Amino acid sequence: MNYGQDGQSDRRRVFLSNGFTGAIESDGSIEWFPCPKFDAPSIFSRILDHVGGGHFSLRPESKYRLKTSYIDHTLIVRNIFRTGRGKLESIDFLPIGNTGIVRLYESTVPFIADINPIFNYGMINPGIGYGERGITFKNAGSNEGLEVSINGKYEVMEDGMLRMAPGKGSIFALYSKDLRYGLFSNSGFVYPEPYDALIKAKGYWRAQLRIARKVSIFKEAYGRSVAVILGLMYLPSGAVIAAPTTSLPEIIGQGRNWDYRYVWIRDAAYAAEALVSIGYILKARRIINFMVSVLDPSSKSFNHPLYSIDGTSPPPEEKMEWLSGNHGSKPVRVGNSAYVQSQMDTEGAFMDALYTYISRNNDVTYALENWWAVEAIIEWTGNSWKLPSTSLWEEREVVKHFVHTKVMQWVVADRASKIARMVGYSEVARKMESLRECIKEDVIRNGFSKAENTFTRYYGSKEVDAALLTLPLYGFIDAKDPMFLSTLKRIERDLVVGDGLVLRYTADSMGRVIYPFTLLSTWLARVYIRLGERKKAEGVLRALIRNSTDQLLFAEHVDPKTREPRGNFPQLFPHAGLVQAVSELDSDAK
Repeated sequence: MNYGQDGQSDRRRVFLSNGFTGAIESDGSIEWFPCPKFDAPSIFSRILDHVGGGHFSLRPESKYRLKTSYIDHTLIVRNIFRTGRGKLESIDFLPIGNTGIVRLYESTVPFIADINPIFNYGMINPGIGYGERGITFKNAGSNEGLEVSINGKYEVMEDGMLRMAPGKGSIFALYSKDLRYGLFSNSGFVYPEPYDALIKAKGYWRAQLRIARKVSIFKEAYGRSVAVILGLMYLPSGAVIAAPTTSLPEIIGQGRNWDYRYVWIRDAAYAAEALVSIGYILKARRIINFMVSVLDPSSKSFNHPLYSIDGTSPPPEEKMEWLSGNHGSKPVRVGNSAYVQSQMDTEGAFMDALYTYISRNNDVTYALENWWAVEAIIEWTGNSWKLPSTSLWEEREVVKHFVHTKVMQWVVADRASKIARMVGYSEVARKMESLRECIKEDVIRNGFSKAENTFTRYYGSKEVDAALLTLPLYGFIDAKDPMFLSTLKRIERDLVVGDGLVLRYTADSMGRVIYPFTLLSTWLARVYIRLGERKKAEGVLRALIRNSTDQLLFAEHVDPKTREPRGNFPQLFPHAGLVQAVSELDSDAK
């Protein structure tokens, strides 16, 4: 097995969230914690620099064995450390409504609490102050800081490192942008008591998860994926991020390290569709509302493929040179230059999500309220669909007529025609049906190679890519059509590895692709469902789940030999895909 920087497997990582920010914990150590929101600078960055990143860990003094698990399907974590002399148990969570971490503990042995925040992605060491109520870590360059309230007996071993006495207690670390209003301020009484916060957090997560439609298969993985999707939502705006981390390498040492803490229109649309399919109507509508809020009716509908969680542009892509990188993989990036790409498939992803929501709920009022957005998208698509584009895989400086992109422009016309008929705009519907046929003819003529007998990655190419799996999923072509079946056979031959994992393509401008992309297994399973090959679909999903982490979480990629997660983590794509695939498979069985 391939181990992480601290000698532990990356498969042991867990994700905590409260809808404002998220944390990554591994082996009892908080290794990633951006404050005060998902896309802010982190104060614990050990996941990106094992020595200089900062962390918040609990561990017994002596050798131990550790069992980590979630409490039910919540994003609340329980750690049980067992030693030869006793055990330490902690319950870790992010309190609802606060940018903090609560760690409740009960121990029969002394243990170490090592609290080492370093502000601005490991750049700024704090000043440290001790008082009757706990410890304050202050950024000398601002008023921000981390205040740590400790309920339990301890002695200071060195700055930030405490030797905790056996017993029952809590450690509550609360980040404040301005310490004048923080945990130890005169207004500190407004913040929760740690045990009360646990009760409220459990109640919150159980209320959220109660809505999900019940399934009879793959229940644990399905429940975990639902929780992850909800945990990746930024509650104030309804934005849903692609992943809560930055620069976890797709391939160690090859520079494929990106910041995914933003809202990709495509990813958000997939999440909205998944939530609609299992009963989260209002959550899905919030995601769609966010996408509508950033839509530009006077030019390209979505000027950019990604946005910050407040709807503004993300920061310029920069390299954090002082961080050594996860597994030594440099550079560590903040911001994402894909923001400047023109990706022509995003409008189709949005339109499919919008139509899915409206049609499932027969919400004609919502369709009328947002008709201006539909009108803007069909005008843009009608004028631009013949242009080349970057692809959904975001290769930099690669602009071509990608078949998947053209199909998503077909989706715009198809869904717009259906929404137009729902609201009584028959003339618009007829125009969109004509555009739909025009785009389809173009794709069949230029995107299907008679020599290869397959649809191709882009016009003039001889290769396939896994994005072609979506053609029947969007209804562009029937899954049983000979043109698609021959394409599927080629994908199975060239891109499917192992027993159901799938590569995006064989190579790109940065070199050979070696790790499967986890989302694609869910697309392959959904294709098999449409072909009536239920056992194949189940086998693919079973293989995907087998390649998740110990707690059923997925990164963007996976190493099929070691089952180690690769890329940012956890990733929205595969969790949304798994929810849709399991939901379809379960419905197919009834």
